[in-house]
Amino acid sequence: MNFILAILIFLVCNSTISAHEINTSYSVTDIKDDKLTFSLRVDETDLEKIFDLDENGDQTVTHDELLVNLDDLQGYFKSKVGLIVAGEGLALKTAGGSVYRDEIGNTFVDLSYETEVPSSFWKMTLRVNLFSDFGPRHKHLAKLFSGDELQQAIFTVADPEQSFSLVGRASIFHQIFQFVWLGMEHIFIGYDHILFLMGLIVLGGSFRNLVKIVTSFTAAHSLTLILAALQIVVIPTRLVESVIALSIVYIAVENFLVKDTDQRWLITFIFGLMHGFGFANVLTELGLPAKGLVPSLLSFNIGVEIGQVIMVAVAFPIILLVTRTRWQKRVVYGLSSVILIFGLVWFLERAFGLNFSLV
Repeated sequence: MNFILAILIFLVCNSTISAHEINTSYSVTDIKDDKLTFSLRVDETDLEKIFDLDENGDQTVTHDELLVNLDDLQGYFKSKVGLIVAGEGLALKTAGGSVYRDEIGNTFVDLSYETEVPSSFWKMTLRVNLFSDFGPRHKHLAKLFSGDELQQAIFTVADPEQSFSLVGRASIFHQIFQFVWLGMEHIFIGYDHILFLMGLIVLGGSFRNLVKIVTSFTAAHSLTLILAALQIVVIPTRLVESVIALSIVYIAVENFLVKDTDQRWLITFIFGLMHGFGFANVLTELGLPAKGLVPSLLSFNIGVEIGQVIMVAVAFPIILLVTRTRWQKRVVYGLSSVILIFGLVWFLERAFGLNFSLV
């Protein structure tokens, strides 16, 4: 039983304490007539992995220190990104940079490049060579605007180069596959969602209760995911992330007090509504396409469900076996204690803009 606890702690600690930090960079390519602008956004925490940004050695990277390093960052990323038209690489010129801090305290560096392009080309290839430095789990989310058309792609270590057709649109099947995979990946590395699910099922119970819990969570987050992604309901990100952390705290505390899971599906539905807004934040960062909107949205949700089912299918049989042993109470209290600690830390970080590190 101690082994199970150790595995859980290891996985979460090695994730970094910010549960939604998913090792991601972003770019926007905008083509207007014969001019192309390429804008890149990278998280400061990712940059610190490969750059010494702390100029004065005080263990804190400030806004000014990031600005001082902008020229070096411009040169580095210029060498790591390739835009190819008709077999020829475009010569990018630096066009400025800035530092951006979002409403929940994440800091990003924004870099811009520009170049001239032929007025009559129909295909462009983007090559992203970031994975050797940023690690194989890094992914790059790219959007391309050409006139009124928006295309997007997800770059990974296995897929570092992709082509955009500027006539018509990219394959809808490829787009669906990418969003399904993105949904699965978000569950597998979304440590707050993982701990919420584990907290829900660690008490065990009947298979019927498990189905009710999973179904209510699915129904709730699917509803708010759609409402938020379509901009029908908009809630501030800091509030969403703080309430998600509180939901983890609540479930962990409840595990010390309740003995069965008969009514747990009710509270699962309520908190599932807020988790849906959290899923929608991922899609907001990526940017849903104007064309293929519904398939992309549904595909992401399907990916989330696939990931969720896989996790529950693996964990629940183990939990069921444990409930039949004399170790049940120790396991429930042990896992719930770990979940409670991380939930509290995430809440303090998200609600008050604090920054903790467990490693």
